[in-house]
Amino acid sequence: NMCLKRWAFCNISVIPGMRSWKKYYLHRSNLESKMKSGQPSVDYTCKAIRGHNGVIYEIAYLSEKEHMFATGKVKSTVCTVSSDGTVRAWNIQEGKQIWSSPQQGFPLVGIITFPAFNLAATSDTEGTIKLWHGTTGEQLSTVSVSSIPSCMVAYTIKNNPFLMVGTEEGSLHILAATDLSQILYKKLFQNCGIKLSLCSPNGQWILVCPGYAAFSPKVFNIYYATQPEDDDLMLSSPLPITNYCRMMCWLPAESARIAILYKNEMFHIDSFDIVIEKSKYKKKITGSFSCRDIFHGPFTSCILLEK
Repeated sequence: NMCLKRWAFCNISVIPGMRSWKKYYLHRSNLESKMKSGQPSVDYTCKAIRGHNGVIYEIAYLSEKEHMFATGKVKSTVCTVSSDGTVRAWNIQEGKQIWSSPQQGFPLVGIITFPAFNLAATSDTEGTIKLWHGTTGEQLSTVSVSSIPSCMVAYTIKNNPFLMVGTEEGSLHILAATDLSQILYKKLFQNCGIKLSLCSPNGQWILVCPGYAAFSPKVFNIYYATQPEDDDLMLSSPLPITNYCRMMCWLPAESARIAILYKNEMFHIDSFDIVIEKSKYKKKITGSFSCRDIFHGPFTSCILLEK
């Protein structure tokens, strides 16, 4: 009861050797105490990542997300991409480089990882996507998309990994993450960059937000995107958002509820429940309005928390 009152998410089964709620409570309380006091070399260690000869643009975990709390059994690997044209893997407990790619022809600006498959995908300033082996750094595949990628999202369907890429020209690409073969290409917006949300908690939806206020966001069904005969169920009708989407996130208490932060004179947070509506003759994707909150700004950043 003490654990559940203090923390919304508790699961002792994911921690090896944790056989009682008392031990779980003590370990997690100890971790939070160290995070609060924050004494260098006592509560945490800090390791510098040195090796790049340029700006590090993005960093992503290559290791699985494992929460061992204070057991000391964590081994984390991250990948970085830089303006120096290299992608590198690091042991962040030791601050040591594991491998580095050869220098590429253009700066690398984006990275997405597939920890369960030990893969990493990078994008450069010319629209080239490359696939790398997580253990050796070997380049496995390469593909060029229509323009500079603005964002990338990873997801899995039936244990098959996929990579969704949005570009600055408003096009959407879905690639098989094992070899970067193209599954789908679709032009969504005209000369307008795309922002993508993470995949929804039920693993079915990704929100596609345009970079201009003239267009409204749509919801993308990742399953039907791989079924050509059902492409009518790929995208929802535009959601009733009348301005540029600044931030978005899925709310974990529901399987497909998205919250969107945007500004229309004042800041609004609207949430929608995404469903497939069935009638006698057809199906369609809809976003039913759930609730709205209005705030006075300005905001420089925002974290959405659900009760």
